[in-house]
Amino acid sequence: MLPIFLIFSTDFLNVPAEPVWRIVILTASYLLFLYAFDFYSPRQFDASRILYAVFLVVFFSIILSVLIDYALFFRSIGRKVLLLHTAITVFYLFFRGKFLSGAKNHVPNRILLAGISESELSPSIREKLSRNGVIIQLSSDATIPPPPKGPVNDFIIVGQFDRIDKNAMHQFLLEKLRGKPVMTLAGFFEYFFRQVAADMVDSRFFFEPTGFNRAMRRFPMAVKRIMDVILALILFCVTSPVMLVTALMIRIESPGTALFHQSRTGFHGEPFTIYKFRSMRNDAETPGKAQWATEDDPRITRVGRLIRKLRIDELPQLINVIRGDMSFVGPRPERPEFDADLKEQLPFYMFRYLVKPGITGWAQVNYGYGASVEDALEKLKYDLYYVKNSSFLLDAEILLKTAATVFLAKGR
Repeated sequence: MLPIFLIFSTDFLNVPAEPVWRIVILTASYLLFLYAFDFYSPRQFDASRILYAVFLVVFFSIILSVLIDYALFFRSIGRKVLLLHTAITVFYLFFRGKFLSGAKNHVPNRILLAGISESELSPSIREKLSRNGVIIQLSSDATIPPPPKGPVNDFIIVGQFDRIDKNAMHQFLLEKLRGKPVMTLAGFFEYFFRQVAADMVDSRFFFEPTGFNRAMRRFPMAVKRIMDVILALILFCVTSPVMLVTALMIRIESPGTALFHQSRTGFHGEPFTIYKFRSMRNDAETPGKAQWATEDDPRITRVGRLIRKLRIDELPQLINVIRGDMSFVGPRPERPEFDADLKEQLPFYMFRYLVKPGITGWAQVNYGYGASVEDALEKLKYDLYYVKNSSFLLDAEILLKTAATVFLAKGR
């Protein structure tokens, strides 16, 4: 709020505009990278990496703000001011991170079930809900019990309408119109977990007026394609030395080519050839027999483990982006051998190919690698959320979180 106040105070308080805008730029940079490194997500923050995360947030925020500041005002921030500001910020962020890592949530959540009983929920759904709030079963008249003490966040999940009293249903509708979170179970997953629960919806869900309408997004998709090509060309030039060193390390450690290519399923289910740095032994797979990659897979080489953690193994896919096979952001392309099985076992699986596959995606920054059908279902929920809600803002969020994944070495 302070930067906003300062912007509007430059005239009537006679505050010089230049230092005010410097404060605004630096603050905005911090907020951007704090979000990317999960400082605002207590459920995900890793306490063991607080100091490293603080260092990266401060480093990238200062670099970005100095570059923008120099571009706007043609001179850099004073060194003494920058050092003092950095010391105070590191102290504050470190203890803020310590506090957040020990906090389950600032305000507790209550998940109120109406027209559906807790016993009807599958064990996985029940466990996921209980990890993020207290589950309370409402009676048939749907009277909401008062909270024990202090403020709470109430989420009302409505099941079968015929099992809810008419007066209670009317009250729920009023609460909904007042902006309170009243929704179906699938709606709750989309709102709270930012997933489309493929195992909870039927075909009618995809006929809703919001989302899944690709014809309405032709212009944004054309702009995204132009940005993909420009960014891919820049990154290819910048990372060429890294790719050269990586290729040499792979060839020195194990026999075989540094690059490998593989058939993957692309846009609208069309196959294409993907390029990656080889991270496994040359004999990792029996010809004609596809095999899931697992965490701590023994087939992964030492160099392969490093480049997977830093996501360097994905850099050759810049070629795929330039060719138009892929985008920077989108669902990860799967092997046709796995697709054949997954589309039979998972509902709406092929809907993930309504957009171009990406080097990184919403499932990757939230879930990571998968090695089973159960993992594939969780990733599908995130992929469908992206297909439904894809936007430049969501792409920017994914790219920021991907950068955090790389610098915190969260890859597998």
